Amino acid sequence: MSISKRVKEKRMELALTQAELAKRVGITQQSLQKIEDGRTQNPRKLLSLAKQLRCDPEWLLSGHLDEVREERSRYNNQNSTNNMRPLLSQNTLFGRQDSTADTMLEAPHSASSKAFWFMVIGDSMSSISGLSIPENYLILIEPEASPKHGDLVLAKLNTSQEITFKQLVMDAGNRYLKPLNSNYLPVQLNSDMEIIGVAKEAKRHLC
Repeated sequence: MSISKRVKEKRMELALTQAELAKRVGITQQSLQKIEDGRTQNPRKLLSLAKQLRCDPEWLLSGHLDEVREERSRYNNQNSTNNMRPLLSQNTLFGRQDSTADTMLEAPHSASSKAFWFMVIGDSMSSISGLSIPENYLILIEPEASPKHGDLVLAKLNTSQEITFKQLVMDAGNRYLKPLNSNYLPVQLNSDMEIIGVAKEAKRHLC
């Protein structure tokens, strides 16, 4: 497989358009098109391109090395033992102190060591029909899961320092965060937003 095919394959896997990837890398869309067409075999911004495609630059260039995935999350809980996982708040996820930091809750045995619980804020995921996850429900977030179309995901809005819980929708190469509550509008995922992980379980908080 050539570098052109590897770049295009990785870009499509991440559901990015040529324009989106080019902007993140810092090149023009025409330059990226030349790479994917095979006209450019040794990109000047190889390291930046590999970083945005979440792969090893040597693998991207030559195909000889195994793909190296970026870590899906920075929230590696070193104290997770057995099937207890931490309840993290919006403050905790942005590195601020919070009184809930020491709260541990039981999780399925299938949960990874990086999984954590989060309490739903607001009613944007509450629906009168179909799937509904009301405010104050607890959701188990799995940072190591690869988000795909239709998944319920937790995302960071870095500029406003907010955490949002929405359904990931992919349409025509674009990605959106869609509320289950029809009173709210979908928001297109942009470079200011970062998906933290995928919700694997939801339950009512009884305490």
